[in-house]
Amino acid sequence: MAVGDTITIEYSWWGDDSRNQYTLDAVDIFEKENPEINVKCKYGVWNGYEKRQHIYMKSQETPDVMLINYGWLDTYSSDGSGFYDLNTLSDYIDFENYTEEELAFGTKNGRLNAVPIAFNTETFYYNKTLWNSYGLSIPRTWDDLFDAARIMSKDGVYPLGMTKKSLFFMLLSHYIQTTGNDPVKSDGTLNLNKEQIGDMLDFYKELLDKKVLMSVDSFNRNAFASGEVGGTLAWVSDAGGYCDPLKENGYDVKIGEYICEPGAKSLGWFVKPATMYAISNNTEHPEAAAKLLNYLLNGEEMTLRQGTEKGVPISSSALAVLDEHDMLTGFEVQADAMRKENSDKLSIMAPILESEDVYGSFKSDSDYYLYDKLSRDETIDRIYSDMYKK
Repeated sequence: MAVGDTITIEYSWWGDDSRNQYTLDAVDIFEKENPEINVKCKYGVWNGYEKRQHIYMKSQETPDVMLINYGWLDTYSSDGSGFYDLNTLSDYIDFENYTEEELAFGTKNGRLNAVPIAFNTETFYYNKTLWNSYGLSIPRTWDDLFDAARIMSKDGVYPLGMTKKSLFFMLLSHYIQTTGNDPVKSDGTLNLNKEQIGDMLDFYKELLDKKVLMSVDSFNRNAFASGEVGGTLAWVSDAGGYCDPLKENGYDVKIGEYICEPGAKSLGWFVKPATMYAISNNTEHPEAAAKLLNYLLNGEEMTLRQGTEKGVPISSSALAVLDEHDMLTGFEVQADAMRKENSDKLSIMAPILESEDVYGSFKSDSDYYLYDKLSRDETIDRIYSDMYKK
């Protein structure tokens, strides 16, 4: 490449307006520091991004650097060949910021497909003011939730509300705690039979019937912020999005323990990368892509703008920057501390559990039973078929 020539690489991510703006600002600085590299940014909200990513992967036209979801390693790179092997770019990416265990989350068949940005665990967040007003302690067991529902429901208040993905992981944790069974086989494939799916469906219906859980279709973040529900379950990386509005509305926030059945052999809750960065297997400019990826993960300017918005960063250099600038504060940091305190009890999530076919099918198919469209057995058959479809 002649002096003064530039190359163009594409970088894609999903997010809201705030994420988009700080990312664009950070990329501008990267381009100034690397005048030979022009970065074309492609971004959008989650749903549209996910659909476009599927098209990109199928057509082999993926952006050079991309933000990916953990589950996509299983969907698009089951044999490890779906993304560029980052091990070969160690001259440009500072892997000293990560342990082998941390990088293992992005490794498939010996190929480092992606680097995790932060860790995520489904975590309980409570409106402590509301619970105190009923003379109730923050729940620690499933029975605590049912006891609270008997009191709160008289005022039309639910102990919990959450999204469909969080719902699935909560039901899964209860299943693991009460049975001791692993929902995933050693080869990473699903390990739920019809009887076990039926047990999860029954517990889901009980949560709804006894007013423990607000309907997933009715729940949104405002329901938590306004006090319609006493608590929610969400990722560590989403802690601020749920808890900051609650605090702004004058309520006290409490991060709760992972709900557990007394005497359970396993805690039943999972840890996984929040999001990850990968490089296209078809990139024509791997070195330039690696420079950008390293900047996004470890660069000071990106770190200062991103803060803990994507979760508490894993990169040791990014953590050092945030610590130096007194930026390791907020609900994400508190939730991540809960994760660290329980790290020896949390199970590593298998990517298959984040498949839309799995968690999405459970919720949508369950509606047929909950709204009397299908019998219990017919609904279980439908869930099983959709979870295991190829």
